[in-house]
Amino acid sequence: MHPVIARFLDVAAALNAVDKSQNEDTLDADEAALVQIVATDPTLAKALAEARGKKSVSPTVQQQLIVLATKAATHRLSQDPAIGPRIASATSALKAQGASDEEAQHLVAQAVLEEAFGFAEDPDVFDKEFLGETLDSLTHLAALSQEQVDDWNDAFVRAGKPEQRPFRLKVAETLLEAAWGEGPQPLNPEHLDDALERLSGELSEAELNTAAGTLAEFLGFLSGKHVVGPTRLARLTDILESAARSGELADDADDADDADKNE
Repeated sequence: MHPVIARFLDVAAALNAVDKSQNEDTLDADEAALVQIVATDPTLAKALAEARGKKSVSPTVQQQLIVLATKAATHRLSQDPAIGPRIASATSALKAQGASDEEAQHLVAQAVLEEAFGFAEDPDVFDKEFLGETLDSLTHLAALSQEQVDDWNDAFVRAGKPEQRPFRLKVAETLLEAAWGEGPQPLNPEHLDDALERLSGELSEAELNTAAGTLAEFLGFLSGKHVVGPTRLARLTDILESAARSGELADDADDADDADKNE
C-alpha cells in the first residue's frame, strides 16, 4: 500500500498532523496532504474528531479514516512525476464521458485503495506499476460504450469453435454482468468470485473447471483491449488457477447442487 495510507491508518498519527497544523508547527508533505483533506471534507473531519481519545472506534468511523488516508495518498500521488500525469489523464477521460469532478476523483481514489487492499499482496510494498496500469485502464474504460462491449463479446465468442460458442457466450456474459452490470470498472477478485458462483448454479463440476479456463482466456482477450493491465491479468489468472488446483470450484458446484436439492 502507499506509505501515506500505512502511516495514517494509525489514528494517532493522523490526529498529530491535525494538531501540528493548529499549533502552526511545520508539516511534512504527507501531513500537509492529510490536513488539506480534513479541511475540505466535514465528514472526514468529524470521523477524525470522533476518534480522538478513544482506544477503539466504530467500524463506520474506521472506514472513514481509511477513506481519509486514501484521499491523502491520492493527493500526494497527483504530485508524483510518474503517477501524476496518469491520474490527470484518467480524470480527464472520466470527465469527458460525463463524470463530475468529484466522481472522477472518487474513481481514482478507489484505484489507490484497491492497490492497498484489493489483492492478497504484501501490504508493506507499494506497487506503483500496478496502480499505473489501473489508472491507464480507467482511461480506456471511461470511453467504453455498450455497443463496443457487445462487439467485444461477439468477437470473443466467434474466436471459439462453433460447438464451443454457446459456452463461451455464457461465461463471457456472466463475467461482464458481475463486473460491469453498473458500468465498466477494473476487474477484481470479487468479480471472479461472483461470476464463478453464478456459473456454479448452472454447470457441472467438469464444466466449471472448463469455465475457469474460459474466464482466463476472456481476461486475456480484454487485456488486449487495454482494459485489463498485464499485472492485473496475471493476478486474476493466478486466482482462477489456484481455485481450480485447490478444489474450490468443485466445492462451489457441490454447494450449488445441495442448494438445488434443498429447494
